[in-house]
Amino acid sequence: ATIIENRAYVTAELRALGFTVLESSTNFVFAAHSGMAGSEIYRRLRENGILVRHFDNPRITAYNRITIGNRADMETLVATLRKILEEQV
Repeated sequence: ATIIENRAYVTAELRALGFTVLESSTNFVFAAHSGMAGSEIYRRLRENGILVRHFDNPRITAYNRITIGNRADMETLVATLRKILEEQV
């Protein structure tokens, strides 16, 4: 139940930040942002101590795989992505 709740939270927050988030029934989501390459988001998150998965497969290279963690982890992820996107502008 906690994963479902946290997945719904992070999906809504990512979409509010302009991400495309694929529907998921698992403990992870795939998310892409039209304004920044998936590899760049991956690199910037990693620089901030947040690990997600990025794949070079052409079909999903725009996306990052984000594992659903506890609420505090998800809030940190969203805050960090917000900062990264604001710095890009």
